[in-house]
Formats: sequence, structure tokens, C-alpha cells
Amino acid sequence: MLVVNESVVTSLFANLTRAGVKQYQDTLLRALQEYEKHPEIIPPRIVTSTEQCVHLFMASTGTHVGMKAITGSKEGFKGITTILDKDNGYPLGIINGATLTAFRTALCNTLPLVKYYPLEHTYENETLVVFGVGDQAVWHVRLSLILYPGRFSKVVVSNRTVSKAVKLCELFGHEYPNVEFLPYGLSTGEDDDPLLKEFEKTTVVFTCIPTSKPTVTRKLMQNCKRHCFIGAIGSYKPHMTEIEGAVLHDLVLNKGGKIVVDSVEHCLHEAGELIINDIKESDLVDIPSLYTSQFDDASFKESEVVVSKLVGLCIMDVWVGNQCLEEARKAGKGIEIDDF
Repeated sequence: MLVVNESVVTSLFANLTRAGVKQYQDTLLRALQEYEKHPEIIPPRIVTSTEQCVHLFMASTGTHVGMKAITGSKEGFKGITTILDKDNGYPLGIINGATLTAFRTALCNTLPLVKYYPLEHTYENETLVVFGVGDQAVWHVRLSLILYPGRFSKVVVSNRTVSKAVKLCELFGHEYPNVEFLPYGLSTGEDDDPLLKEFEKTTVVFTCIPTSKPTVTRKLMQNCKRHCFIGAIGSYKPHMTEIEGAVLHDLVLNKGGKIVVDSVEHCLHEAGELIINDIKESDLVDIPSLYTSQFDDASFKESEVVVSKLVGLCIMDVWVGNQCLEEARKAGKGIEIDDF
């Protein structure tokens, strides 16, 4: 059994190339395709609460077997992913869940992103906007810059606490010296909102903030001069929403588009964006469907706005975690326990 701590996980992802990201994308897509065909491989999750915290236990079977356990408390979220031998249940590995969760979530949003913006096309002098400064936001930016080198001349980091956005911009500035990183507060909604100007060249938006007040508004999106991809992952409860209903209805559904989701069933039950705005099953398309021969690629790529809403599935952690274990073994990293 291999134990992979947070520093090892971070080191495995730190120097990923576009080819390396593509390998992880292929793994994640196969996981979602298996779940689409056999939804029973993810049993109902178990949630238990105490005065101090909430524990969540989520299992996944199928090609790879494992479980994700998360605890939410005043200290934030902490968790692990365990990978088991599918035939005898022997533990193959335990992985710290912090960076793994952030990475697989951002990775999942890149699956519809590269469908909308093919990697073989040429892009330049564009702006990427990210709402939030946590690990989820960090990996959405990093993976985008890896997949589209030279595309984004500017990355805007918008956050409630501007000082945290400043720190993240400083971190990114050292990693990517050829990109301009600008910190902002959240949108004011006023006519003099500085974010309005930034949206003129924006082609990709990621929103990673748990909120009940939308970060992506119709007013901001009206300033977009180009096509735009919006990936939302921050809000995870029925009362939360990061995208204004007018964006979903007026800019996507009323123009013949559909909202991309990781799971139709889970999103209809958990995603506030869909629940609050009365979004129906017929308004959604899951990620595996984007990669079928029946999917209308041309219409999708011509859409002015594409929205991807993810709630997350433990099968993502198990499959990506399994690949992470394999990479750690190849690199000789982690703590191997021979006689568990």
C-alpha cells in the first residue's frame, strides 16, 4: 500500500505538461463515461453530523474501487481518497484529498473547455477571469495556462477580500512572468464597475466561490465582445448560485444551447443554479455526451456562451487518484507499506 501525502500530490502535478494533462483528461473522461453507463457504481453517500463537524463518506465501484471521506469543520474541509483492489479489497493506496480534489475538479471543467475551444486552434491576447482564490481557483488557472500557452495575456482574480487576490496574483506572477495578473474585488453591479472593462476581452470565466449572490451576472456578460466559456464549481448547495438566471436563460437556453454538467441527476438535486432558476433535465447535457459521435460539435463551438456546472462525483477522485498512485510509484514517491 502506498501512502501519498499532500506534498507528494502537489509535486506530481507541479510540472505537468499539456501531454500530461491530456493523460489525466482521458482518465477522467473514461470515469464519467463508465458512470453514465452504470450509475449504480456510485451508491448513495453517507452524511453524519456532530456539534463540531460534518462527515461525508462517498464510495465508487466499477473498474476502480475506492472511497472518498471528507470532514467539514470550522477548520475547513479535510479528507482522503482510498483506492482498493477491486477483486479482494486490499488497500492499494491512501491519498491526501486537498490538492487531489481541487485538481480533479478543474480537470473536469477542461473537458468541455477543450471541446468549445479546440487546442489545435490559435488564440492570442485574451483575458481569463477567475472568481475566488482557493485551491480550486488556482488549478483552474494553472490548467488553462498549461493547455493554452500564449493564449491569455491577462488573468483577472476577483475575490471578496482583495488582499487575498493580491497575494494570489503575486504567486502566479512568479510562475507565469509573461502573463499580467490583476486583483479585483467582486463585481459591484454599478455602471462604473471596473470588471466591466475587463470582460471585453474575456473568453474564459471560472467561478469558485460558495455564494448565494451570483458572481457572473448578465451585466458583466453583456460586455463580452467574444464567445465565452463559464465554468462554475463553487456553489454546492440548493440555495447557492454563482450564475445569474438571466445568463443561463437568455444567453444559453433561449439561444438553443444546453448547460453542461458532470451528472444530470446530481446537478438537478444539488446545484442551486439549476434549482433556483427552474432548469429542467432537458436543458442539460452531460460531459460524456459531448464526446459521442452523435453530438453536434459545430453548433456547440458556435455558441456565444457555454456554461459548465459541476457538483463533483467521488468516481473522479478514485480514478484520478488511482492514476496519481501509479505516477507516484513510477517516481518513487510516497510511503510504501509492504505488510499492511
